[in-house]
Formats: sequence, structure tokens, C-alpha cells
Amino acid sequence: MERVRIAVIGAGLIGAKHAELVRANGACELVGICDTDTARRRVAEALEVPFHTSADELIEREHPHGAIVATPNSAHASACIACAERGVHILVEKPIADTLDNARQIIAAASQHGISVLVGHHRRHNPLVRKTRDLLRDGTLGTLIGFSALWTLLKPDDYFQAAWRRERPGGGPLLINLIHDLDSLRFICGEVKSIYARMSSSARGFPVEDSLTISLTMESGALGTILASDAAPAPWSYEATAGENPAYFHAAESCYHFVGTNASLAFPRMELWRYPESAPRGWTHPLECRRIEVRLADPLEAQLEHFCRVIRGEHEPLIGPEDATRSLAVALAAGESTRAGAAVEPAAV
Repeated sequence: MERVRIAVIGAGLIGAKHAELVRANGACELVGICDTDTARRRVAEALEVPFHTSADELIEREHPHGAIVATPNSAHASACIACAERGVHILVEKPIADTLDNARQIIAAASQHGISVLVGHHRRHNPLVRKTRDLLRDGTLGTLIGFSALWTLLKPDDYFQAAWRRERPGGGPLLINLIHDLDSLRFICGEVKSIYARMSSSARGFPVEDSLTISLTMESGALGTILASDAAPAPWSYEATAGENPAYFHAAESCYHFVGTNASLAFPRMELWRYPESAPRGWTHPLECRRIEVRLADPLEAQLEHFCRVIRGEHEPLIGPEDATRSLAVALAAGESTRAGAAVEPAAV
């Protein structure tokens, strides 16, 4: 079978990682990289592929079947539209865009030109996340009562040398990081009915938040809470606990807890807590803990393999642009809630 021709648009931290994965995968071929920063030419040189400074030039000269868009959030829409207009299928990094209007432009362009868009909420490809979703859906936990999530870690000072990470609207942990967690929690628990959030920038004093709390009411009636900070030396985050990326310090802790009427689950340790079958129930009686075994896999590699199948027309995107826009709407509703000082319903997509 002919290898899928893939280009990478945006050669920053995650773009360079995508390029390396494409280069190493036998199902696809890395045909070029582009970035407006000419210093990123070194990424293309290291991978021995052509370098361009615009998406238009890259597509016209290298003729990719698909493109991975890993630009700053505010540039997603223009890059995706350039691809769609030329019939190039898209894997766009999360969030799909920085605003709902820009996300809707991507949806419209994909529909008009008949191309597929896969959005890079790669955690949906993680077997741990998929197994957790299965446990909730097959009734193992009973009726979901609620969940709590911690996302607490310390970003190094040099992370903020990129100015856009310090500025609104695209910077800050809500849209850079928690958009992942909000999407995963939607994927696992269902749709969000309303959201109430409070933010603080007191730790760093940047225009963007460094800490926030979020309270979620799900359409199912379940309740959820999130406490997040990128200014705290702490081990309770998806990045530290899930073990996806070896660059992060790994802690054998859990960052999410799901509680149901039959059982509760600590994630990603996959510890299932419940009363023994036919045993008495109640707070004076002992619970048993069983570890759910899950065969691990690299979600970024799984996402790339899925993207190749999407390009070939063998799969529908696991998360398409409309679905990803609903996750963006939840994140933006959190920001709106902090300004309004009240609970907000996510905008319709």
C-alpha cells in the first residue's frame, strides 16, 4: 500500500514531535515542514525534508495527502482553511481554534471541500482513557454521581519565553492544558450542562491565569470539580501520572476520581473500589480494591495511525471538528463564567 504523504505546519515543540513520529512510521512519509520562524528550518534539516515558510507554498510544492497543524492556537483556522481549499486532510492540534467563530470556519471549510478533520485530543486514543469510559458505560460504577480532577504542576520559567503563552486569548492553562482534561472528561462522562469557574493570576502576575477552579454539572446530573495550577510543585496531573510522555516526572498517583452508586475508580492507577458481592454495604463495612489491568500504548502513535486510516477513508475521525468545538465551548464557558461571576452554559455548536 502506498504510504500516506504527510506535512507538518508549525515546527515548535509539539510540531517537531509530530514530525519525528511521521518520519518513524512506516505507514506514512514526511514530505515537508513549514513555519514562519526560519530558525525552525533546523527541524526540517534534521529530518531531511524540505522547509517552507508558508502553508500555501508547502502544499503546492510537496502535494501532501494530509497535514498536521501545530501552529499557535490563533493560527489554526487560517492553516486549516489553506489545507481544506487544496483537498488536504487535517490533523489539527487541540484546541481546534482559539474562538468558536474560528472553529466554525474550520467546520465550514471541511464541509465545503469534502476533507476530513481529526482534532488532536490524543488522550482519547489512550487505552487508560478508553477503558475508563467503558467502565462507566457498562455499568461497573453504577450511576455516575460525580468526579474530581487535579491538574497541578510547575511549569519552568523558560516555558513562558514564548510570548503567546503569557497573553490572552490563546495562552494560560485553560486553553493550553485543561482543554485536554475537559475533553477527556466529556469523552468519559458525557456532555456538560453548565460550568462555574474562578481564576487567579496571583502566582505569576501574567495577563493569563495560572490557577483556577471549575465546577461542572453534567447533562446526566453528575457533578464534577477541577482544581488546576501551573505554578504548584505537585505530582497530581495527567501528565505526571499517566506516563504518556517520558519527559515528564512520573508519579505513581491518581489525578482523577470517579464515584458511582456501585463502585468508584481512581485514574490512572485504575483502582476500582467497591463492596464485595453479597457483602453488607455502608461506611462501617470494608471496601475491596481491585486493579484493572490495561495494556498501554502510546496515544500519539495511535493517533497518527488513526489519521493515516482517516486519510485513506478507512476510518471516521475519532474526534471530528464539531465534537472538538464542543470541548472548546466548555473551556470558553469557563472563561466567561469567571467574568460573569455566575454559572454559564456552553455555547451551542
